[in-house]
Amino acid sequence: MRYPLLPATPRPTIKTLSEMTGYSIATISKALRNSPVVTEQTRAAIIEAADRVGYQASLRGRSLRTGKSYQVAVLMPLSVAKSHEWNGVEHAEILAGIAEGLEGSAYRISVQLVRDTEDSIAVVRNIVEGHQADGVIFSGILHDDLRIAFLLERGFPFVTLGRSHSAQGHAFVDIDSDWAAHAATRRLLEGGHRRVALVNPDPTLAYSIDRIEGYRRAHAEFGLTPDPALTLGGDLTTRHGKAAALALRALPDPATGFVCVNESTALGVLSGLHETGVQIGTRASVIAYDDINASAYFWPPLTTFLFPLETLSRVLAAFMLRLLQGEDPAKLTHFVRPELIIRQDDRLLA
Repeated sequence: MRYPLLPATPRPTIKTLSEMTGYSIATISKALRNSPVVTEQTRAAIIEAADRVGYQASLRGRSLRTGKSYQVAVLMPLSVAKSHEWNGVEHAEILAGIAEGLEGSAYRISVQLVRDTEDSIAVVRNIVEGHQADGVIFSGILHDDLRIAFLLERGFPFVTLGRSHSAQGHAFVDIDSDWAAHAATRRLLEGGHRRVALVNPDPTLAYSIDRIEGYRRAHAEFGLTPDPALTLGGDLTTRHGKAAALALRALPDPATGFVCVNESTALGVLSGLHETGVQIGTRASVIAYDDINASAYFWPPLTTFLFPLETLSRVLAAFMLRLLQGEDPAKLTHFVRPELIIRQDDRLLA
């Protein structure tokens, strides 16, 4: 049986949008390019009309005209892609926030997997020299980060989740890890703990150094010098947390307070303490730090420092769009303190 051909539906064009909204073709074109000369109200009306009729600009044609790729490269560790315990949760939040922040613009995410720091540097170089993207977003910032140095030298737009200690002004979004580690350590010291451990990330990371500074500062306020054996750096896994707890409890003078780098390591610490027969809430206290708020469901529920990672990731995207419009990167900085959520009194009771 033969069916009659349906009449072809004309593909919507910029002229279609102009007729729908009453704006000129020039204004429509500028709005779709995210030009700063178009007001947000006008741009929103044009984008809404474009979505309604299914208008899609030809990025290939636009790239040929402008020399831009309309891609924002986001670096993601390969260990995350291999489902390395629950590390992927944080990066899924980062990607979701960035994608949300880029909505309504011409730009799309290009995820670039990296194996390690050396590979990450090579990937960044390829992106810049191969014109694979118009900007780069990445995390895992080192104290002295060669990626940042390279991008600054090339004048290439980038935004980081975290800030470098040694680089000149650059665009970043960061969490006050010094303050959080200080507040967590001080809370445990005030609760009677004198052997407070810091379950930390890799010591080459910038925020690892910030956390150590806050931890030491809290001890100094109590007239104490922390035992170096109580600071253990490693990856961000549950396995690292459990191994740290077992090692810290095996010391001649064991740790009773634990300041963890994230909820994954906190879960490992709980497992290690349970395995050694330590009762949490009386003989030990654990404070977590993360964005997904899973510690509310641990047993016992843990005090934690909560930060909205997806919200911060939307700021990463907003900063990237502003950089691509020519704003000064040194003025695009966002520094926040996480919210303390108390679920235990965290005192040493026995």
